[in-house]
Amino acid sequence: MNNKVLIQKFRKMPWEHWLKRRYPVLVPYLMARGASRQAFARCGVRGEWPIILFERGVWYGTDEMFKSAGNYAEKYLKKLGATFLTKICSLGYKKTAREINLMLKDVKTAPLKQYKRVVDLLEPINVSVWTAHASEVYLDSTLRKRLIKCVATEKLDEYIGDVGFPTRKNTHALLVTDVLKGVGVKKLREKYGWMKSRTDAGFGCGYTLEEMEQLRRDILNNPPACHTYPRMPQKLKSLVKALREMVYLRTLRSDCLFEIYFRSASIFARLEKELNIDSVGHYLPEDLIAGKLNRYDDQDCAVLKYYDDIIVTKEKIVGERIVGKQEIRGVIAWKGKASGRVRVIFSPTEAHLVKQGEILVTNMTVPAYLLAMKKAVAFVTDEGGITCHAAIIAREMKKPCIIGTKIATQVLKDGDLVEVDAEKGIVRKLST
Repeated sequence: MNNKVLIQKFRKMPWEHWLKRRYPVLVPYLMARGASRQAFARCGVRGEWPIILFERGVWYGTDEMFKSAGNYAEKYLKKLGATFLTKICSLGYKKTAREINLMLKDVKTAPLKQYKRVVDLLEPINVSVWTAHASEVYLDSTLRKRLIKCVATEKLDEYIGDVGFPTRKNTHALLVTDVLKGVGVKKLREKYGWMKSRTDAGFGCGYTLEEMEQLRRDILNNPPACHTYPRMPQKLKSLVKALREMVYLRTLRSDCLFEIYFRSASIFARLEKELNIDSVGHYLPEDLIAGKLNRYDDQDCAVLKYYDDIIVTKEKIVGERIVGKQEIRGVIAWKGKASGRVRVIFSPTEAHLVKQGEILVTNMTVPAYLLAMKKAVAFVTDEGGITCHAAIIAREMKKPCIIGTKIATQVLKDGDLVEVDAEKGIVRKLST
């Protein structure tokens, strides 16, 4: 399918806002390549994530996209198992990390050759981006159908969130463990400093020593509570085990991918200096390898994938949507009601702006937001399933939380007076 035909096809599709991300074009482009049948096959998986649209910092989705991806996941989960999918990511990360450590000591090899090797090494992790998403689509849908006779409808989201909590520790949980063990702040920064750049896909700044020390103190002063798992029917044991593994993989694949980008900064910097460009994040690998310096601005391009076709274009597909509403709806992560002024943030660098008693509104929460979440009286997010970070923290802190609104950060502005009604899953604007 030629580019013009594909663009016209995408413009006619019923796109809905899915996820908001501050990614330079390199990140979604390599993710799209990792979603292909060929990339899946090289990792031993028969399938793909068939349809992708990332435009100007937003991932969009359609019912066809999720249904098709979920159908693929059902087949490869049953054939390979959830643990196999996790190993693709973890083994890919270990191999990539080893090679990058060697590259960092090697100043003789051409920067372009090293850059190309990093791009190639990232493929298994980029495949895992999509196997995790697709598997959760399938597992969540299947589990809901199987639980309908065991759990009350109004308790279903909370139950799935609690029973699906992973047993394996993600990077933030490992950070907490190290802090509680007494690991020093310099060692913590060396190991976990990259986490601050997570919302910038690893292309941002890491924690300073002072910031890491503050994070260490916050953890010591407010250690997380142990998770309590609800009872589950014996017949659902294997399904729940797979869900926990995929919830773990969802965080693992992002941690692995963004840490690699962060730790590759000096490798990228050598190439940027040689080519006199600002950041490799704004360029496609094929272009740099061919000597073409075609720069893509984050807010002026789109990545499209339709089965075997992948293109990057500066033409608008969905474009900007003006959203004006007095109330928005989402999924209840923790019940309750709270009123206050809105504070919208998109990055850990903005977390300090949240004041005591405000309503935290964001596209998604990450561990670096914990101090801000303690100050806020309620949380509202654009995205997230019932097993997402915001939902887990809301249950721990027992604060009203509504997730998956899709448009909260578009509708609500700093200073808006709102009521978060997490009894009904509604956020209402109030007159000032």
